[in-house]
Amino acid sequence: MSIYNSVGGKMALIDSETVNKIRKSNDIVDVISSYIDLVPKGKNYFGVCPFHDDHSPSMSVSREKQIYRCFTCGASGNVLTFVMNYENIGFVDALKKLGDKVGIHLDIKSSQKNSKYSEFYDIYKLSTNFYKNNLNSPLGEEARKYLNSRKITEDMIKTFDIGLSLNDSLSKMLVKKYDSKKLIDIGLSHEYNGKIADLFLNRIMFPIKDLFGNVVAYSGRKYDNSDAPKYINTKETVIFKKGNVLYNYFSALEEIRRKKEIIICEGFMEVIRLYSIGVKNVVALMGTSFTNDQLEVIKKLNVNVVLNLDNDDPGKLAAFQIGETLSKNGINPSVIVFDRYKDTDELIMNDGADAFHKAYNNRVNYIDYRLHYLKSNKNLNDSVELAKYINEAILSINEIDDDILKEIKAKELSSEFDISLETIKSKLTTKEVKPKEIAKPKKIILNDKYRKSEIRIIYLMLNNKEVIRKYEKNLGFLPNDDMKKLANEVVYFKEINGGWDYADFITYVMNKPWLKESLDIVLNTEQSEEYSKEELEDYFTTIKKFEVEKQINKLTNKMKETLDIEEKIKIAKRIENIKKDVLEW
Repeated sequence: MSIYNSVGGKMALIDSETVNKIRKSNDIVDVISSYIDLVPKGKNYFGVCPFHDDHSPSMSVSREKQIYRCFTCGASGNVLTFVMNYENIGFVDALKKLGDKVGIHLDIKSSQKNSKYSEFYDIYKLSTNFYKNNLNSPLGEEARKYLNSRKITEDMIKTFDIGLSLNDSLSKMLVKKYDSKKLIDIGLSHEYNGKIADLFLNRIMFPIKDLFGNVVAYSGRKYDNSDAPKYINTKETVIFKKGNVLYNYFSALEEIRRKKEIIICEGFMEVIRLYSIGVKNVVALMGTSFTNDQLEVIKKLNVNVVLNLDNDDPGKLAAFQIGETLSKNGINPSVIVFDRYKDTDELIMNDGADAFHKAYNNRVNYIDYRLHYLKSNKNLNDSVELAKYINEAILSINEIDDDILKEIKAKELSSEFDISLETIKSKLTTKEVKPKEIAKPKKIILNDKYRKSEIRIIYLMLNNKEVIRKYEKNLGFLPNDDMKKLANEVVYFKEINGGWDYADFITYVMNKPWLKESLDIVLNTEQSEEYSKEELEDYFTTIKKFEVEKQINKLTNKMKETLDIEEKIKIAKRIENIKKDVLEW
C-alpha cells in the first residue's frame, strides 16, 4: 500500500511502509516534548496546548497509542500531524523532517520548494551561489578585507551565506534561462536604458531567508566610501513580505527550542555578531516594526522572549511597543539594556562578548522597562508631569496579572514618590476576568440514541482492537453512511496490516478527507476508553433495532400503498415475525 500526497500540483507516491517506519521511529512524547514541556500524569503526559491560547495543561499525549489530543480545542493526531500543525508545514516536509531526525532520508523534494513559486526559489538559490563565488574570487578581495575589518570571520561568512554583487553579470547569466520580467518582479534586476541590469552592484550581499529556509531577498551593503546609500534592500515581492520574515529564524529554531528562549534584535548585523560569540537563539525583525504574523510565529514557539533592540530613541520606543503587544498576548518579555553604544554589534565590537553577557544577565522584566521608559520622557521636577507619570505608572501596574507583583510595584511607586499606598490602591481597578474565546470544536450533541451508539462503537474500535473483531462478527454496519464508511475502513486497515495501530491509521486517514471529517466527529465527543461487555452489546442491539425499525417502516409504507388485501396480510405477517425476532435477542 502507498500514500499519495500532492506536492506542487503533482502527486508524489510515498510508500506507506516508509511513512509508518518514520512515524514509529519518532516517539511522540520525545518529539512533542522538544516543542513544549510535558509532565507525566498517570499513563499519559500533559502539556499546554500550542494550538490555542492555553494557560493550563489541556493536551494529553499517549506514549502507548502514540497520539495526542487537546481536551479544550479538540486538536488531535499523531507525531506527523503535530509537526505539520506546529510548524505550519505540509505532510512531505514533516515526513522529511522526522525522517532526517532518525536517519531515514527521503529522496523527495520539499513541498515548500515545489510550490507555485519554486522557480523563484531556484533563481534566488542560483543568485546566492553566484554572489558567494564572487566573494571568494580575486575580485572579492576588497570586500573580504572590509568584512575582516568588521570582525566577520570566514566561518560567519559561510554560516550566513554572505556574498558579493559586482556588475551586471548576474542578470546576464540568469536571463539565459529565466524570463527577464520574473527577475524584475522578484527584485533581482531592473530595466535600465532598455536593457536588463542588476539591481545590486558592488555590494556585500546578506541573504534573507523565509521561515522555511528559502532565500527570498537580500540586503546589500556598500563597502566603499561612495555617497551611495549604505544599504539597498529587496522590494517586497510575492515571495518576500518583510512583515512575515524573522531573519535567521530557520537556522535558529533548534537552538531556540533547546534554550526555550528567543532573543529578538532589530537588524541582521546584531544576529551575525551574536552568533560570533556563541549566541545562536537569535532572530531579527528587519527594522522596528512588529507584525501580527511575527507575533503568531513567536506565540507558537511557547518560549521566553528577550528583546534586544537598538539603544537609540526608535529602538527604545520599539522595545516599549513590542513589549506592550507581547504582554497583551500573554507573553511577558524581558529587555536587554545597555549604555554608550547604539546596538549590540557596537557593544560587542568595542567591549567584547563579556559586555553583552553582562547586559544579558542584567536584563530587566518588561514592567520595569515600561515604567522606566514612561519616566524618561517626563520632567519629574514639574508637578503636572510628575502627576502624569504617576497616573501612567498606576495604569501600567494595573495591567499586571500577578497580584503579588502588583502589590510590590504599588509599594515601590508609593515609596519612590512619597504617595500613600492607599491613594495608589484606590486608583487600581479590579479587572473583570473574562474567559478568552477559544475556537472549540463543535461538540456532538448525542440526543439520538442511534447516533450515540454508532459514535461510541467507532471510538471503542479505534482504541481497542478486540472491539474491531466484535464489530466484524456481531454487527458489520452502522446507520449513518459516513460512519459506516469509517468503521469499514478501520476493519479494512486492520486486515491489510495484519493488526491494529491507531497512530498509523491517523496517517492513513490524512489522505482521505472524507474519512477525516467523520473521525473528527468521533474524537470531539467526550467519552472514556473503558467499556464493559454488556455496554458494547447494548450498543450493538440499539443499532440492530434501528435497522429493524427501518425495515418495519419500509414494510408499513408498502402495506399502506398496496390495495391488494392478500399482499397486506403477507406484509403484516412479515412485520410480526421481525418483531418476534427482536424479542428473542
